[in-house]
Amino acid sequence: MISYTFMGINVEEGEEVISHKKTFIKRAIAFIKRRRRANRLTRNNITRDRSGAHECLVAAYFSEDMMYDAIKFQKKFRMARPLFNQIVTAVTNHDAFFCSNMDCTRRQGISGLLKCTSAFHQLAYGVYADFLDEYMQISERTSRTALDHFCQSVMEIYGPEFLRKPMVTDIENLYLHHEEKYGFPRMLGSFDCTDWEWFGCPYAFKAQYVRRDHGPNPFILLKVVASQDLWI
Repeated sequence: MISYTFMGINVEEGEEVISHKKTFIKRAIAFIKRRRRANRLTRNNITRDRSGAHECLVAAYFSEDMMYDAIKFQKKFRMARPLFNQIVTAVTNHDAFFCSNMDCTRRQGISGLLKCTSAFHQLAYGVYADFLDEYMQISERTSRTALDHFCQSVMEIYGPEFLRKPMVTDIENLYLHHEEKYGFPRMLGSFDCTDWEWFGCPYAFKAQYVRRDHGPNPFILLKVVASQDLWI
């Protein structure tokens, strides 16, 4: 290659730089094509029955001829059905994430009832995000996102009234309610609590029942409370 200088620029060096750039771009394009091809081959696309999961949930808990009664519902969701419906309605109206929209493939999206139910189960039982995937047909990412949106919505809706410190009038009303319903005047919270060391705790659950200020052994905290409906 003949090297000459034109207006102070070495033409040979300039051509070499351009050649290196072209080679680099070709290699980058080839690498991207290989990655896309590999992703298409290894990606696990799951077609979930969203509408079927919604119908099963409604038939089990929210239809006229429901499978489980009010006692079973409260045991499963740790609250009464009217309170559950009230929270779901408020959260759905507050955050557009819980609205059931069409996705890019024109399929019906996940209903707000399924998203809220997934969030309730995660909070009530501390299960993984994809624990109820087979039953609710919700992926791990969507379930985790639903939990984040649910908690944020609850704090924004009920925070000003229920997540604040109770005032003197609130405490007096709670005292009166507990005295009329349970017969314990001037009592809020727990009567007593004790730590019970769990010697037969399975190894897989050990980390969930160990606290740094209680030693290395798992334990369960036993409490005797005055009421289950103290504030909210």
